[in-house]
Amino acid sequence: MRSIRGKKRKALFANLPSMASKEVRRTVNTKVKPPLVKAHEMVVADWKSDVKFRSRVTIKPDSIKIFIFPAGADKKIWTYVDKGTKPHIIKPKKPGYPLRFNWGGPGSYKPKTLPNPARTVYGGGKTTGPEFRTMKVKHPGSEARNFTKQIAKEMGPDIRREIENAFRRVARRTYE
Repeated sequence: MRSIRGKKRKALFANLPSMASKEVRRTVNTKVKPPLVKAHEMVVADWKSDVKFRSRVTIKPDSIKIFIFPAGADKKIWTYVDKGTKPHIIKPKKPGYPLRFNWGGPGSYKPKTLPNPARTVYGGGKTTGPEFRTMKVKHPGSEARNFTKQIAKEMGPDIRREIENAFRRVARRTYE
């Protein structure tokens, strides 16, 4: 590193932590968060439920964390699909009205979204088989689709590159 004897360089060196923090925050807010949120929104683009996504950024000296989380009226649905569910009992919301669903055994359901890559499938979301009506169902649980992990895996190298570029921009300013 060059000598910091000059007044301008001394001032820049003293402000280095705040300069780096501001540049990283600007980069995260403008170049990292929007594509991450959009990738999550693409998964739910044709879902009937109302799932939107929000983000939160935490920048500390030893870590940069970007949280993308579901919001909206049906935010729990994202969690059920992304993380999966344990076996549970399903009962009708209104007493006296039976549950109605189609079921033709294993392989009769085609999901609307797939985890790898985390995107919507054209023509997906179909169930075949006869219609059943019952007052209670013992649901076997659902397998986690891991959309969040898949999106993080796909976008990780791009995010890392953007953050490294932010630090390079700060380093260039200190050499000027």
